[in-house]
Amino acid sequence: MSYWDDRTSKQEACGNALNEAKNDALRKLGLESLKSNQVETCSDTGDKVNCQIYQTTFNNISGGYIKDFEIISKGRSKENQKFCEVKIIADAIKFKGSHDPKFVVDASVGSYKKLGNDKYRFVEKNNIYFEGENLVIKGNLSKKAFINILAWYPSIDEQNYYRLFPNKFEKETLFNNLFFIPTKEAYKNYALDITFPKNFKKRESQEYIIILATKEEFAILEKTKVSELLLRLDELGKSNWYMKNIGYSIIKEK
Repeated sequence: MSYWDDRTSKQEACGNALNEAKNDALRKLGLESLKSNQVETCSDTGDKVNCQIYQTTFNNISGGYIKDFEIISKGRSKENQKFCEVKIIADAIKFKGSHDPKFVVDASVGSYKKLGNDKYRFVEKNNIYFEGENLVIKGNLSKKAFINILAWYPSIDEQNYYRLFPNKFEKETLFNNLFFIPTKEAYKNYALDITFPKNFKKRESQEYIIILATKEEFAILEKTKVSELLLRLDELGKSNWYMKNIGYSIIKEK
């Protein structure tokens, strides 16, 4: 169930309740406990700072995924009208095998700051961006791996991931340890600009970056269904890949 009041739309409340129902289905497989991805959004209005904590169920339960589901019922809870309750029938799948503890990727997001003479310095951010800034991913590998970087935009499309890297400007996906996307050299030709979706009315939005490291080359389409990608990774074997998820907030300046 998810709280539903005058400040929360039915879509938002029931969307959260649906995510909770999916996580409940995964918990029944005995998978690992909640791993909430919390993003703090702070906007400086000039005379005060407004901060809001966004809680997402993005990839909350590790070790499995929902292949398919059907909603049986959705609406205000009969027991408590302040909550939206969603009931589903789900095809919950536990990943085969286990992760290789020696195969790990760590990552953070930031921006490039120009120093002059076409030189740039990576500046790490606290996962908060203003519209018009550029996004840079900094990654670090425990061993050589092939990298794909995907974006998830739940405000406009919850069902699909969008590939950011590789792209027409950067095609080499094999890295040894430390890497930046875009690279400082490639940044002269393209940037990952932070923008709001068209006709998006809210001042704040959340987006997510997925850094996928694989031991073998792993091709991904520019747009791919979340469920289909997870199915492919399951077939690849859990010991052959590692996924790092990063959430960030975009703020529209007044």
